[in-house]
Amino acid sequence: MARAVLIPHGSDGPANQDRASTHLAQLGYELDWRHVDHGDPLDEPDDSVAITVIYGGGKPEDEIDWHTGRYPWLKSEVRWAEQCIARNIPTVGFCLGGQIIAHALGSTIGPHPEGFHEFGYYSLTVTEDAHGFFPDGIYGTESHYHGFTLPEGATPLATTGHFLQAFSFGKTTYGFQFHPECTRENFKRWQVSNVAAYGQPGAQTQAEQDKLGDRYDAIQANWLQSFLTNLVGPSS
Repeated sequence: MARAVLIPHGSDGPANQDRASTHLAQLGYELDWRHVDHGDPLDEPDDSVAITVIYGGGKPEDEIDWHTGRYPWLKSEVRWAEQCIARNIPTVGFCLGGQIIAHALGSTIGPHPEGFHEFGYYSLTVTEDAHGFFPDGIYGTESHYHGFTLPEGATPLATTGHFLQAFSFGKTTYGFQFHPECTRENFKRWQVSNVAAYGQPGAQTQAEQDKLGDRYDAIQANWLQSFLTNLVGPSS
């Protein structure tokens, strides 16, 4: 059976019922969860891997962490991304996952030079190269203060002005800074967790988040389903 190798971080995982894993299961893929930061192994990808999705998380905190052994699992995940990209396996990353893919392609990862955070729902400005890729009026779920530079050879797809939000590399690799996989229920959990960045420059208030999420979240949810269906189709 074709596998979707899913790599969460921290306490995230199957219990959260994120949109990406839910839709891939509906498409008929076996969900192979690998908690690499908890010690799960990552072997070399084989022909059974139909897609890999790398999720977000709160680490690393500093750009130098990408070049040291502070987080051994990080190097394993970067290597996995490199191998999947080289084999043209559909490779998708959200937030930290997008940064891992970007780093595998030679990007620099780090905080905004003016200290901006994005926590809430932010309007995405779609690039000319991405005409038709995103629907009009799409907002992205955000919870981060680091971002990635555009990897050499990649195509920019969207930005919020402060951070690059999406890029593609070839036809099967996509890095996203935002969280289209995050349901409203999961974001409400973030609002009362230690990741809540209220009061930081650029972060929205809870009232703003609730208003924008109620109005715009369904757009990114529908887009993500279409994106994954177009990327891998139903499992045969």
